[in-house]
Amino acid sequence: MILDAIIGLFVSLFGFLAEGLAMAFVPLLNLIAACLEAVIGIFVSGFSLGRIERKKGAAKSRASAIGGVLVILLVVGLISWLVLFPKVMNRKLTLVAEDGCSLPFAALIIHTEVGDLHERTDNAGNIVVPRFATNAITVKDPRYVEKRWSKSKIESELAVGRTVLGSGLDSLADKLLNP
Repeated sequence: MILDAIIGLFVSLFGFLAEGLAMAFVPLLNLIAACLEAVIGIFVSGFSLGRIERKKGAAKSRASAIGGVLVILLVVGLISWLVLFPKVMNRKLTLVAEDGCSLPFAALIIHTEVGDLHERTDNAGNIVVPRFATNAITVKDPRYVEKRWSKSKIESELAVGRTVLGSGLDSLADKLLNP
């Protein structure tokens, strides 16, 4: 008796979602068919594709509308989660020298709860680190003075001092890269 009720529940939920999927994807399939028809119609005159129509019933229309709305909300929620999750979970940092120039390809150690990550900044001195798992960041590069920031001191822009090697290489790069 209970097993029959559980099976009936799952069948009704699946049927409800299947109607909602049909309501959400029938217009999408018709749009794809219209686009294909437009592209093929450029090369073949008089070409046309049929359209898909939903079955309409008086009893199913309310359930189908609710299912369609739920499916659309599910798809929008999934897409927004895929777009927003990395922005929330990660943090972009910029490393600059004390004079304000960026630090391209600087070697960093990112101390996390799991372990240490050895990373390099990009050519503009930017790096993306985990927002919540990062305990500290250490600059470990012979061109720059070694410096460590704890979790509370990490800001969006971190300043580092240059060593003699780093300032010499930067002045050499400025001379060679300027016309």
